[in-house]
Amino acid sequence: MSIAEDEAEKAYPTEYWNDGSGCKKVFAANTDDLQEAYIRGREAPPFDVEVEAVAKRLLWRSCKKWDGVESDYVAKDEDDAWDYAGEIPGFQEEYIRQAKELLALARRAVTE
Repeated sequence: MSIAEDEAEKAYPTEYWNDGSGCKKVFAANTDDLQEAYIRGREAPPFDVEVEAVAKRLLWRSCKKWDGVESDYVAKDEDDAWDYAGEIPGFQEEYIRQAKELLALARRAVTE
């Protein structure tokens, strides 16, 4: 189950009829309701996991040969580079700041 599916299930738990049939309850939604739900989803702030995913990619893409700070270290992959960057004070935080800025820019483009 994806993070979004898990959060949706927690926010709006699946309801079943109490008649033992196992049938889900349904509710009526018109196109206005569906459009409103879509808009809320598009305008919602990014989750921390989204921000971190963008920050990791920015970090990984920023270095052709990722060597940390004057060391012989070479990261094996994006996650390894991210873990190593966590050992350098403020390094991950700067990429998180950039990721939030880029995601906010994308959200503004959708809402304008």
